[in-house]
Amino acid sequence: MSAVIYNVIKEFFVEIHGYPVKARILSPINDENSFKFQISLYFKSKHNADESEPASTFTSYANAERHLLAYLEAFQNTLDLGGEVAEGSKF
Repeated sequence: MSAVIYNVIKEFFVEIHGYPVKARILSPINDENSFKFQISLYFKSKHNADESEPASTFTSYANAERHLLAYLEAFQNTLDLGGEVAEGSKF
């Protein structure tokens, strides 16, 4: 299996309830139609034991950014409502 090398297109640093969160939008080198986002912390809903891990690939930078910002908002809302950061969720 060959390795995929990504360019980091944009990097965000935010703090959510005292947790420093690093978020990135990446695109594979030589592929202008594939974008992913990655964050250093994941959250768990109070009622759901599964981590909410973003794993989608987007076809445009704008879609990746929009979904990343929505994810960060959901992260904040979940912690506001008593959710927690998933353990061992650093990249």
